[in-house]
Amino acid sequence: MSKYTFMVNSHDYTGLVERDSYRTTLYPVFGETVQTLDGVGHTAMLRQKGELSVRLNPQTAATVAALCSDLLNEPCEVQYHCLQRNADVTALMTLDSVSALYLSRCLYCGQKWNDIDSITLTEL
Repeated sequence: MSKYTFMVNSHDYTGLVERDSYRTTLYPVFGETVQTLDGVGHTAMLRQKGELSVRLNPQTAATVAALCSDLLNEPCEVQYHCLQRNADVTALMTLDSVSALYLSRCLYCGQKWNDIDSITLTEL
């Protein structure tokens, strides 16, 4: 896969990604703090949770409809290259609420594509 991979539900949208705005972030997910007999609290990191933010190039109406359909079918399976892990990742992800509202209007209300600032997806 390329450095800017962006596939949603097995559909390749890599060509839509603006290369200069491809951003990935990792957040730690911690377990509950457990206090041992000596009174010290211990917290273990369970895993790392990824976030992907991309700006998309201007698209045709048909491409936008397909992308909106895939992304709004939450949770969606997204394949992307995580820059921090330097690895290809496949994860179930959800859209942030602003992106979801915008894409819903594009798909269901016939709003034209207006270069959305970015789409942000977060791993479950």
